[in-house]
Amino acid sequence: MKILRIGGKNLASLAGEFAVDFESEPLASSGLFAISGPTGAGKSTLLDALCLALYDATPRLLKARAGNQVPDVGADTVQAHDRRTLLRRGAAEGYAEVDFIGNDGIAYRARWSVRRSYNKATGALQGVNMSLHKLPELAPLGNTKTETLAEIEKRIGLSFEQFTRSVLLAQNEFSAFLRTDDNERGELLETLTGSAVYSEISRRAFERWRTEQEAMRRLAGRLQDQAPLAPEQRSTLDEEHTVAQAALTAVDARRSALEQQLRWYQALDKLAQGEAQADTALAAATTALDAAAQRRRHLATLDAVQPARALVAELQRLAGEQRQAQLALENGEKDLARALDAQKAAAQAQIDAERKLEAAEQVQRQQAPLLDRAKALDATLATLAPAHAKARSTLDAAAAEARQAGQVLAAKTAELDEARRTLADTRTWLEVRRDLDGLAAQWERWEQRLLQAEQAAAQDTASAAALARARTGLDQAEAAAQRTAAALGAATTLLQEREATRAQAIEALDGIDADALRGERRALETRRERLAAFGAIHNALDTAHKQSAKLEVQAERQQAAQTAAAAALEAARTAGGAIDAALAQAERMFEAAQLACADGVESLRDRLGHGTPCPVCGSEEHPYRHQDVRLHTLLDKMAEEVAARRREQRDNLNEQAQQQAALDTAAERLRALLDERTGMLDAIAQLEEELAASPLAGEAPEAEDRGAWLTTQQGLLRDGAAGIDAREQALRRAELARDAAQQAWDSTHREQARLLDAAQAAQAQLNSLETDIATLAAKRDAAAETLAGLLAELDPVLVEACGAGWQTDWRQDPAGWRQQRAGAAREWAERAARVTRLESAISTFEAEHAAMRARVQQDQGRLAEAQAEFERIELESSTLRRERAQLFDGRAAREVEQALAAGVAAAREGVNAGQAASLQAAQSEARVREAQAKTQERIAVLQDASGDTNARLNAWFEDFDGNDPDLEPVDSEQALAALLAVGNAWIAQERTALGELDSQARQAAAVLAERRMQRQQHQELAPPDAASRDAAGVAQDLAAAEQERRTVHETAAALALRIREDDARRERARSMMAEIERQRAIEERWARLADLIGSADGKKFRNYAQQFTLDVLLGYANQHLAQLARRYRLERVANGSGPSLALMVRDQDMGGEVRSVNSLSGGESFLVSLALALGLASLSSNRVKVESLFIDEGFGSLDSDTLGVAMDALDALQSMGRKVGVISHVQEMTERIATKVMVRPGGGGSSSITVQ
Repeated sequence: MKILRIGGKNLASLAGEFAVDFESEPLASSGLFAISGPTGAGKSTLLDALCLALYDATPRLLKARAGNQVPDVGADTVQAHDRRTLLRRGAAEGYAEVDFIGNDGIAYRARWSVRRSYNKATGALQGVNMSLHKLPELAPLGNTKTETLAEIEKRIGLSFEQFTRSVLLAQNEFSAFLRTDDNERGELLETLTGSAVYSEISRRAFERWRTEQEAMRRLAGRLQDQAPLAPEQRSTLDEEHTVAQAALTAVDARRSALEQQLRWYQALDKLAQGEAQADTALAAATTALDAAAQRRRHLATLDAVQPARALVAELQRLAGEQRQAQLALENGEKDLARALDAQKAAAQAQIDAERKLEAAEQVQRQQAPLLDRAKALDATLATLAPAHAKARSTLDAAAAEARQAGQVLAAKTAELDEARRTLADTRTWLEVRRDLDGLAAQWERWEQRLLQAEQAAAQDTASAAALARARTGLDQAEAAAQRTAAALGAATTLLQEREATRAQAIEALDGIDADALRGERRALETRRERLAAFGAIHNALDTAHKQSAKLEVQAERQQAAQTAAAAALEAARTAGGAIDAALAQAERMFEAAQLACADGVESLRDRLGHGTPCPVCGSEEHPYRHQDVRLHTLLDKMAEEVAARRREQRDNLNEQAQQQAALDTAAERLRALLDERTGMLDAIAQLEEELAASPLAGEAPEAEDRGAWLTTQQGLLRDGAAGIDAREQALRRAELARDAAQQAWDSTHREQARLLDAAQAAQAQLNSLETDIATLAAKRDAAAETLAGLLAELDPVLVEACGAGWQTDWRQDPAGWRQQRAGAAREWAERAARVTRLESAISTFEAEHAAMRARVQQDQGRLAEAQAEFERIELESSTLRRERAQLFDGRAAREVEQALAAGVAAAREGVNAGQAASLQAAQSEARVREAQAKTQERIAVLQDASGDTNARLNAWFEDFDGNDPDLEPVDSEQALAALLAVGNAWIAQERTALGELDSQARQAAAVLAERRMQRQQHQELAPPDAASRDAAGVAQDLAAAEQERRTVHETAAALALRIREDDARRERARSMMAEIERQRAIEERWARLADLIGSADGKKFRNYAQQFTLDVLLGYANQHLAQLARRYRLERVANGSGPSLALMVRDQDMGGEVRSVNSLSGGESFLVSLALALGLASLSSNRVKVESLFIDEGFGSLDSDTLGVAMDALDALQSMGRKVGVISHVQEMTERIATKVMVRPGGGGSSSITVQ
């Protein structure tokens, strides 16, 4: 910790601002400096500023007696020890400021400030403000004064008392460490060395001893509740328990038999329900198969109509193309009509455009002279425009300035009038409320007293209420303690009874080997699970084998169907080739015959003459010159032949389509069957692997004997389960009894412990309440006394301001009443200040008003001149504008010229557009006529193709009708289209769904057979009297047995609890003494440790440890003392009975005689104290590095030689890196110190500070 700068303002005799900067020359390079000046000049005030800025305290003022009052301004008084009395008389404010480096190596600035109310020298003293900022950024630390003081102490590492022992040795405090008591000396040494752990160890040792002592007391109290039964009482109790236990065993056996019978009935009912469910499932599956017959017929029909799909698609395609062609033909007619209309319109538009072009050119020639005149007027107006704009701008500016000056003048007039009116009103109000003058003048003081009075009144009220609550709580606590003691006795008795029951239940449970029983149950369940898994795999494997065989037969049938369809398709294709060749030959011959018999050919043949060459072949022989009836007969036969060949071709194509559809259907079905059988074979292989991997595979017989073997094994399992069930029921009954007894004992034990703690807490609460009542009564008396004193101090000034009854009003609402007075005082002060401000403002307003009035007159003159100039230019410009407006309505010449040219250009473009439109219309007409001709040709071709395809489809309908009675009828093209609309995915899905229905029916039949067999096997294990009793009767008998067991069990449990409680009391009585002995050893060990080092405040062990620190300190101090006063040596007083931090002096000139430190003379005490201070500075560097030391007085008691020795010691200290400041009047000493801080008194009781 190092002091960098001390500053302040208006503290005691140091008037105005002052500062001593230890970082500036010459102090920066001087390790030793003197603070010199006449007595009363203010040397110690400089150190007061240091303490005030850091701790809000000074060593001098702490010695002032509390309660002594000293006069302040006016009639005010302050306490003699009040730090605010350091504010210089006649000053309105002051402060103390210190820059320092903390123990964290960071620079800080601490500030203490005080002021008087209204910043007037006659105002009352206000509260102290403190702040701490980090340098150089001035970041604030701490909000309130308390937080700021804590932050400063944290950064310095020393409290105020420790600071005045190791950094600042003030007047009359130099020997304080030498003569202080052991505790204070130990605290300072602990802080300087950072060894607070010893105090913490001392406190913890003391607290641990108190804890172990309390545990010992509780054990002793528990021992009083451990009284067992007498021998004859215990013998009777054992006999009663034996009888009750035998009765309980008999009831348990009867209940176990009834439970087993009830489980048989319940299992039979469950099996019957399962059989009924399986029967219902089979009926539902059969019904679903019957309901799916129509779906099967529909699926077969879908397969049969697939060959017609190509014909229907072809018809749809041709019909669509015909519709499109017909639509195109109709649209073409419309397009042709539109093209003709467009051609006529284009011709007329071309004529109109030529007429418009001629008219536009005529207008352009007529407007040329007027256009030239308009251009000349535009040029003249453009020349006048700058002068006109300038005149307008000048006029607008003059008008704006005149208007603004008028507005300002009006505002100044209103402002002056308002200020005069406000001043008159304020003076009148102050005169009326003159009674507030005294209250408002020192309102901060009276407000502080009112706040203190509010706090005292609130504390008085709160203390009274708390006292009443504490007395009520004391009565309630006494009643609660009595109730708790009674409940504790009852709980102890009940705990003893339940302990006996618990012991009996534990004994019964120990008689059953639960581990062995659980092992048997696990083995049985494992066997059951394995048999169930093995049986499930066996049944699944059998079902899979049957399904696989069925799938194999179906696949062979589909393979045969596929082979037959493939052969038929190949035969049809072979025959189709021959039929196609025959049809081609027949058509060629038929076409040749048609040519021969055509009308044109016969007419040409008639014109041939004998010997005349034929114009076709050139032959002169004409064998067929005359018509021959045989040619026409041959032509008819050839036409019939062509028709027959075409029917054969259509039939062949139908046959190919049918066989192809049959082949595809068979192939698809075969693939589905093969995939299903492959999956089934994989499942069989998986099941066989699972069967072989089963743990029962080794002992199971072959497949044909497995069913009987499984039935036998299940019967053996049921017999074993029945035996284990009976033994488990006995175990559960014993566990339930044990758990119930344990829960009852735990509950009672917790209740007893809770009541014991409650009794102890109740007694502690009684003691605490009695102490609280005494404390609250004292607090209430102190608060009442404080309140009376504050009200007496406030009464004179408030009677004058508020009347004699002010205390009554104040007590009704202290805070509200104070706020009202605060508002009145603030209002009075504000109005008083307002008068001064208004008087000054009115003088200013009057001067401004006169100046503004002169400016308004000047602005009006400039406005008139600008108006005249603007009117002259405006008249000339308006004459030219009127003439120009008559030409083209004022439109711009360029705009008119462009408009005329644009009209001519537009008309010319219209002519060109008309010519282009006429040409385009003619071309459109030609294209439309050509498209119409092509469309008509396309329609004829499509109609021929549609007729041929319809004939083939009708032939398919004839072949399909009546082909298979099991198929749905297809009697129209709409019905065929609906069937063909069904997709292949739906057909495959439907075929899979129908197969699933077959599988579900087979599985339902298998499940029904299995459940019927399980029910029959269970009936074979019926109880002997099953024919005469039902489940309801067995349940009624079981309920009666349960009720009887509860009664017998409660009796047996109560007796067993009493036995266990007695056993526990006997055992605890034996073990409690051993536990008490162990606890006594622990408590004695901690008691010895607490007696050695323990204390509630931690000072015992701290003082032990600080003996060694003090020895180190004395070693440092004696090194300095050997230079200062070789005659003396400091030693610690040894104390055999405990730690000692007392000091004594050994006089080496008197043969080592020991003297008290109080026997030293003034000069000797100073030297010894100086040696201790230097030793503390050396010691503190181990934790809190103290780099600054200030010594105030003490050197005047030394002779010249001793003073020289002291100076040598100080020189040695500053050579170690510490900065030492000495306050002294000794001339010789101040002459030897080169650097001085001079405090020189001036006039009027003030002093100034200089560094030289």
